[in-house]
Amino acid sequence: MNEPSMDNPARETVRRLHILRTRFLFLLEIALLCLAWPAQASAEPLGFHRPRATFALGLDAFDALTGEFGKISDVGMSVFAEATLQFGGYYGAHIRLGSARAFTKKDFLPYDNGYQYVYFVAAPRFFLAPFRKLNLFFYLQPEIALNVLTSNTLVKYTGNRSATGAAGGSLGAQFIISLLSVSAQLTCQYNWNLHTVTLGGSLSFGITSTIH
Repeated sequence: MNEPSMDNPARETVRRLHILRTRFLFLLEIALLCLAWPAQASAEPLGFHRPRATFALGLDAFDALTGEFGKISDVGMSVFAEATLQFGGYYGAHIRLGSARAFTKKDFLPYDNGYQYVYFVAAPRFFLAPFRKLNLFFYLQPEIALNVLTSNTLVKYTGNRSATGAAGGSLGAQFIISLLSVSAQLTCQYNWNLHTVTLGGSLSFGITSTIH
């Protein structure tokens, strides 16, 4: 009388194992299809030759100044928003708006030992794409910037001017994961009004999409 009752749990276990195996094979098939799709699409340019727009927010972790400013200024940092339009293929346009802050090594005015400025950058951007099948791009951009001082303890060096110009360039890399864009870049600019060079490195995160 006890054998059927012992057999039913064993049969139920076998049935559940069969269901689990079926589900596992189903999920495995889906996973293989997902892996195979990029491999098939890798022969295509992954939208590289389509217009692409990218919007991102970033942080410049270090802003180092040279010349007289470098002697009296500590490393600063900035936050920024940027937009890039890639017209298709190897060229595009870039704009960046940010706010930068750094501290001075001496107190030139009471209760304040730093300077702050906002800046606007406009630049053409040229892409290198040796790994475009991986959605990894490198870029070079010659750029021009307008810096507007909003808080300044270095008036003995800047005088009464509140705006200065700069020119230079950036080298960077952009990695795209679906709609997510991650970029890192190094920037060097020469401020011809203040006769100083600014060196910086930044990291930005944003969204990107091709334009059909």
